[in-house]
Amino acid sequence: MVSMSFEEIKTDARYNWQHVYFVSKKRRRVFLKEKTRAACKAAFEDAAQRFGFEIRELGFGGDYTHVHIMLNVPSRFSMQQTIQIFKSHSASKIFELIPNFLKMYPDREFWSGWRYYGSVGPMTEQVVKEYIRRQDVSQKKLPEFT
Repeated sequence: MVSMSFEEIKTDARYNWQHVYFVSKKRRRVFLKEKTRAACKAAFEDAAQRFGFEIRELGFGGDYTHVHIMLNVPSRFSMQQTIQIFKSHSASKIFELIPNFLKMYPDREFWSGWRYYGSVGPMTEQVVKEYIRRQDVSQKKLPEFT
């Protein structure tokens, strides 16, 4: 068995698009200013580039309290790791670029504990069910395999 580090794995053909949604701590309207949105976007893009994620869409909620991201998650990361990477990296970068936020968040917790993620794919549930049913060996007759 060959051992590899994260840096050695350069490509990942897996289709694993996820819609991820983060909410600011105490649902504060922190994304009212373009400067904050730009800092958050830059932090997410930096994390994606550094760890091998691909961001397809990134947008801020109309109430200015949350952010939506559609990203392809490499197979070497779980969703929990992905969330940790994006939340911690963006919070650090935002506090670095906007030091006044330390007054609002003295504990340096920018994001709430709440988050959402769900897969985004080209197939509907019904298409997947039909595909699985067609693959099921137990539903095929023995002569089909000879």
